[in-house]
Amino acid sequence: MKSVICSVAFVACFSLSTSVFAQGRGHLGGPPAGHGGGISHDARTRTETKTDAKSTDVGQRISEHPRLASKLQSLLPAGTNLDAAANGFKNMGQFVAAVHVSHNLNIPFDQLKEKMITDHKSLGGAIRELKPDMTKDAANDEAQKAVTQAKEETKSQS
Repeated sequence: MKSVICSVAFVACFSLSTSVFAQGRGHLGGPPAGHGGGISHDARTRTETKTDAKSTDVGQRISEHPRLASKLQSLLPAGTNLDAAANGFKNMGQFVAAVHVSHNLNIPFDQLKEKMITDHKSLGGAIRELKPDMTKDAANDEAQKAVTQAKEETKSQS
């Protein structure tokens, strides 16, 4: 008798839990039943806003570090507005690495920035397009060198 009561209780609890689960969040924590899949509008908006804030933040973040700002300014062409130069980069490290590549390889910064921001090229890809005589490995080595320089400089500013 006891095992029958336990079995009935188990089936009742299981049925109730699956019913609540189906009405609530859907399968495996997805959207509520009947609401389709994919990323919710709120999640997309938060992600887009965060990305947009990062892009406009880069110049401001650099200006909060006067030594870094001074160093970068010295690597850019005379008269370059640091905030405008940083505009559009995903993060401070990407911008700092691009400044170093421009300086190290004597690539005009505005051309490098255009390849990275407008054409969505990686740093190595942008180098290869602007220095076609450079091998893929050499371009990637230069990109990695600049990323390392950027990490060292941004880390010392933290």
